[in-house]
Amino acid sequence: GAVLSFSCRDSCQAWCQIINVSESPSPFLTSMEGTGNETNWSISMPSGNKYHLYIGLALAIGSSIFIGSSFILKKKGLLKLADRGVTRAGQGGYSYLKEWLWWAGLLS
Repeated sequence: GAVLSFSCRDSCQAWCQIINVSESPSPFLTSMEGTGNETNWSISMPSGNKYHLYIGLALAIGSSIFIGSSFILKKKGLLKLADRGVTRAGQGGYSYLKEWLWWAGLLS
């Protein structure tokens, strides 16, 4: 397969090896310059990429907060039971199932 060189706006350069060629043109490729073995392609990205980046970042941070708070609520519930001196789950106790804070952590 052919090897293509892609030049980015920030002076980076990427190399791409073409293995399988199809007849349909890619919607991202807009122009081609150059001759010989090195070809420069101009790539246009959809305008909503920055918007998608912010959505992805918000989802990642939000899921982190929910997973962390779930863990903390469950741990607080178990510590509350440990303060009462109830049999721990690792020792065969099931009293954590009666603790509302543990259930809040599980369901969140």
